[in-house]
Amino acid sequence: MKIFLILTLAVFGVLNLKGQIKPMDKLFRDKPRDLALYLNPNFEYSQIALQRTMIGGLGVGVIINRKISIGAVYNTTINNIHLPQPIGTGNLKMAFEGVHFEYTIWPTQVVHLTFPLSAGLGQLQITGNTSAITGSPNFIFAEPGMLIEANIWRYAKLGIGTTYRYTANVTYGTITQDDLSGFNAIISLKFGYFRYSRRK
Repeated sequence: MKIFLILTLAVFGVLNLKGQIKPMDKLFRDKPRDLALYLNPNFEYSQIALQRTMIGGLGVGVIINRKISIGAVYNTTINNIHLPQPIGTGNLKMAFEGVHFEYTIWPTQVVHLTFPLSAGLGQLQITGNTSAITGSPNFIFAEPGMLIEANIWRYAKLGIGTTYRYTANVTYGTITQDDLSGFNAIISLKFGYFRYSRRK
């Protein structure tokens, strides 16, 4: 969560600076640069430790020149995951946070494609287990994906698609990286001011 907060403050700081300084007229030759700050709640349907799982997420960032997004994301499981045998006993919770990049094709079309990539650190927690749990609750992840996105309003975009979560450095109890990795169905909403400049 600390990484998420730090990256969020950094994004807002850069945007504030951009708002106070005029575009560089020599290096970029007065080329217009579209910036759009966005807030991105999302919902994933996944499988973790052989159990169907719902994951809620929140991202913030900035879209540069309509196509490139840079920001931060925080995700956490919504429901408790009841560990089945032989993985273990008790309830598992998972959270993961990091940086977020995204590239969009045909962004001014009503329906277009976007390719997100998130990467960072995650944390695990098992409750209701009376035995000692060895190893570290921390792990690393990367999650690329593809979404079909629609410009439903000048202030909102709706995306539906799939991502794949890769995990590594998983050493918490009997849980393995295969228990945490897998495909996800995702619904994404972006809120911001997307009335871009028409200049090219």
